[in-house]
Amino acid sequence: MTLEEASQLLSNWLTQKPVEVAAQKAALEHYGKFFRPDNLGKITQDDFRAFLTFKNNKHWANIQRQPNIYADMERLRKALAVLLDETKAIQDRLDKIMDKNGPLYIKGLGRAVLTPILMCVYSDKYAVYNRISEEGLTRLGRNMAKSNDSFGKRYVAINEACRQIADDIKQPLSLVDSMFSLMVHGADSPLISPSTSDGGGEGGGDTEMEAAPITTLVGNSFVFPLEKYLEDFLVSNWEKTVLGKTLALHVEDDEIATQYSTDLGPIDILARDKSNHDWVVIELKKGKSSDAVVGQLLRYMGWVKKHRATGCESVRGIIITSAPDDRIKYAMLVSHGVSFYTYRVSFDLVEEQPA
Repeated sequence: MTLEEASQLLSNWLTQKPVEVAAQKAALEHYGKFFRPDNLGKITQDDFRAFLTFKNNKHWANIQRQPNIYADMERLRKALAVLLDETKAIQDRLDKIMDKNGPLYIKGLGRAVLTPILMCVYSDKYAVYNRISEEGLTRLGRNMAKSNDSFGKRYVAINEACRQIADDIKQPLSLVDSMFSLMVHGADSPLISPSTSDGGGEGGGDTEMEAAPITTLVGNSFVFPLEKYLEDFLVSNWEKTVLGKTLALHVEDDEIATQYSTDLGPIDILARDKSNHDWVVIELKKGKSSDAVVGQLLRYMGWVKKHRATGCESVRGIIITSAPDDRIKYAMLVSHGVSFYTYRVSFDLVEEQPA
């Protein structure tokens, strides 16, 4: 895709979605004041949790999945104070916060959360660095970040590239960020289809198995009418599922690898084996034919084998759907390393007796 084509996608969105555009601008202005350094002491857990949902921030979906970010608000405020301290170089600030052995490190507080906050407060200076912007820059041939550099140094490279694009298309950095979403997600961008963003909820990871955002009763079980809801449910409740016993969700810069960008399209969920660190590609069948999901899974497995696996790491695949499928079962006979799971989400009412 060329920059001209990407810019046209943005122009179309600006023309066709004036209400959403206005809401996005208002949210940016609101959170710019909200995260000002002199206001950090007033931010509560509920306030911060609300910011992480797309329905409130209007820009970034699926950053609400790690509630441990705001579990210790005092520590979070200290990290944000360092992040927003313009007397220090941005590279140094980010490297200090992202140092896993440092006093400011908070699991989950990675690029997908830190850089949107930077953009909110200093919208004319800092761009967002997440998997979507990284993929967008790569498609445009402008991603100069080097994987072996520190996070701070990579951010500087990403930010410079985004600022150049903003100058080239004469749009603010916030709309460059929107352009990347439209480029990478297409019609599935939360800017176009906000109803499925964040799974309709505000966070995850409570002590009990969480309810699905939206389900439909089929027989005695519930099924998810949209793949997005199944994905959100699995990720939010990962450690409580059978997969969570042996597999860990892949994380890059504290960003969970869902809708993981590849040259072939997004992988629904990317995980690693806890014991040997093998790669596991997980595809959700909802809305896809059996042949399509098997072929897609094998292609993604091949991509991961070539571009992510190193040394003796192998790649496996998992298909998840709501019902058994003989076509998938036959394909498994000759597809090495592919597993097939069906899910059940049950609901019951228990009558309580008077005291």
